[in-house]
Amino acid sequence: MRKLLSLFLVLTMIPAVLPGAAAEPYTLDIWWVGNGAVPEVQEGVEKAINEYIEPLIDAHVSFHIVPWDDWKTEVVDVLTDKAKRKETKMDLVFTADWEYYSDLQEAKALLNLEGELEDLLGKGMDLRGTLSDSFWNGIKINGGIYGVPTNKELCVPQGFIVNRTAAEAIGWDYENTEITCTADLEPWLAKYKEKYPARYPYLMDMNPAGRWVDEPWINDWSGLEQNSLTMKMAKNGDGEYDETVYSIFETPEEEEHIRLMYDWVQKGYISPMNISLDKSHAEEIFGSGDFLVFTQPLKGNNIKAVEMYTSCHRKQHDDFEVGEIIMQPKYIVTAHTAGSMFAIPTADCDPDKAIRFLYLMHTDETLVNLMLFGAEGENYTKLDGKRVELNPDAAWYNMHAGAWTVGDVRLQYVLENEDPEKNDKLIEYAKDATETCCLGFRFNKKLKALRETVAAVDAVVGQFADPLLCGIVDPDDPEKGIGAFREALREAGIDTLREAAQKQYEDWKNAQK
Repeated sequence: MRKLLSLFLVLTMIPAVLPGAAAEPYTLDIWWVGNGAVPEVQEGVEKAINEYIEPLIDAHVSFHIVPWDDWKTEVVDVLTDKAKRKETKMDLVFTADWEYYSDLQEAKALLNLEGELEDLLGKGMDLRGTLSDSFWNGIKINGGIYGVPTNKELCVPQGFIVNRTAAEAIGWDYENTEITCTADLEPWLAKYKEKYPARYPYLMDMNPAGRWVDEPWINDWSGLEQNSLTMKMAKNGDGEYDETVYSIFETPEEEEHIRLMYDWVQKGYISPMNISLDKSHAEEIFGSGDFLVFTQPLKGNNIKAVEMYTSCHRKQHDDFEVGEIIMQPKYIVTAHTAGSMFAIPTADCDPDKAIRFLYLMHTDETLVNLMLFGAEGENYTKLDGKRVELNPDAAWYNMHAGAWTVGDVRLQYVLENEDPEKNDKLIEYAKDATETCCLGFRFNKKLKALRETVAAVDAVVGQFADPLLCGIVDPDDPEKGIGAFREALREAGIDTLREAAQKQYEDWKNAQK
C-alpha cells in the first residue's frame, strides 16, 4: 500500500511527463545586434510576441540584444569556436557581409538553408518567393545559402545629402545643376564659404573615412582595409564590364580624388573637426545644419536624407530641409544583397522552428511590427495608415539595430514624419538596377597562404589611407604621401593579393557557367 501511495505522489508531482500533457513551447534564442535594451521593455515586447506566435508555431522568443562593440567577442567568437558554440544556445543570429558572414560560413558555424527552404516550400510556405533572385544569388557561398536577407533596399548608389536651405541661401538650384563628379561642386562650395566664412560646406561620412561618392569602384568588394582591392562597378562605354581587379591606391582615379580633398582642406571647405578621424563628428555637424553637402550611401526618393535628418536632427535646434544628389549609376552588388540577414547556427537548436519564424518575419505584418516597434499602446501609438508615434519612455524601436534588420520592410509601419510609401519605394527603386558582373563573388582572404600578406597590406592601408582620403596629408609628402604609400603597398605584397583575387574571381566565374 505504501508503494502504491508513493507512486501516486510521484506521478502527481510530474504531470508534464504524463501522456497527453502539454509541453512548453520551444524557446528561440535570437541574437541581435543593437544599442542595448531596457530589461522591462524587452520583457514586455517578448511577452507580446510570444502570445502571438505560440498558436502559430508553438514557440516563444528570447532576444539577446548585444551592443555593437561587443558583437564580435560575444557572438562571432563564440560561433567560430566549436566548444563555445555547443555551450551557448543560439537559434537565430544576425549577420551580414560586413559583419563576419563569410567568416562564420567558413568556420561551418551556419546551417546551409537549402534543405530547410525546400522543406518549407513542401509545407506551402515559399520563403524564396518573398525576395528577388538578386538577393539569393548574391548571398550564396559555394552554391549554399547560409542566411535569409532582410527584404530592404537592394540598390544603394552613393551621393550627397544636400542642405536644401543652405543651397537656396547661396542661390544654388541643385536639382537643375549638372553635377557629374565631386569636383563640379567647387563653385558652390566657394559661394557657401564666402557667405559663411566660419562654416565648412563639404561634410564627409567617416564610415569609411573620407567617403568618395562618385568613385568607380564596387564598395566592400574584397574585405580589405578601405576596399584596397576591388573591381569597377559600371559597364564601359562599349557595354562590356572591365573584370580587372585593381589596387585602387595605385590608380590615377584615386590619386586625382586624394589631391582634390587636400586642395579643399587648404581652401577651408572641409572642417578640421570632420577630418580628425573621429567618426562621431560628422553626424554632429550634420545635425547642426552647418554644411552644404554630406557624402552618404543613398536609397533613392530622398529616403536616406529624411532618415538621417530624423536620426540626427532631433538632438539639435536649427531647422533645415534636405535633398539628395545621386552620383553613381544603379547597380546591385554583393555587399548589398547580404547587408542584413538572420542565419541559423549549426549548434544544437531546432532549425524547423527557426526557419518557420523566419518565414513569419517575411510574411506576417503583425510579427514584423511587434519585432520592430513592440506592442501597440505600450511601446508606440498607431496614427493614420502606417505611421506610428514612439512612446519615448518605452521605445523598443531604439534598442535593437533597426528597421533594416527586420524581415520584409514592405510590411513595416513607418515613423510619424516619414512617407507612408517609403518602404515600397525602397524595393521599387532596385527594379531597373543592373547586377554587376561579380554579383555573389567573395574574395577569400583567409587562405593560409594569404594571411600574412593580408595583414601586412591592411597595416599599410591603415597607416596611410585615411589621412590621404580626408585631405590631412599633402599627397606629395615624401614620407606620408601617395608615393610612399604605393611603395609600402608593393613591399607589403599588394601585387600578390591582387593576383590571388584575380585568380579567385576567374575560378568563380568559370564555376558559374
